[in-house]
Amino acid sequence: MTRRRVQLAARLLPASFRDRYGDELAELLERSPRRLADTVDVLFLAVQVHIEVLMRRPLHTLAVVAFGASLVLFGYSLNDLGSGLAELPRHWWSSGAAAAVVASGAATVVTRPRMDAARAGSS
Repeated sequence: MTRRRVQLAARLLPASFRDRYGDELAELLERSPRRLADTVDVLFLAVQVHIEVLMRRPLHTLAVVAFGASLVLFGYSLNDLGSGLAELPRHWWSSGAAAAVVASGAATVVTRPRMDAARAGSS
């Protein structure tokens, strides 16, 4: 397996995992007699590790999902307005959708992991 492919496979993993195990993983992939099968295993590992990282931050994940859903709801409600944003105060569902975007966006920002905390957790 070429060095470039090894680096690409390792890049799919979260940075904290890559920093800790990246060199060992690269060495194993370079020496592997089953290169394709082991690369597929690394792809599955990357998905699994990303899911585990998300599950460690369930409140932030919930806030991001709520933000995405409220953006979709707000997009549909804006589509129903005949003369654009000027009608927003007269339509309670549109105002509620706008409030949901603001609230879930604020929750997403407030619950995001801080860089110093993320670095402390990876060491």
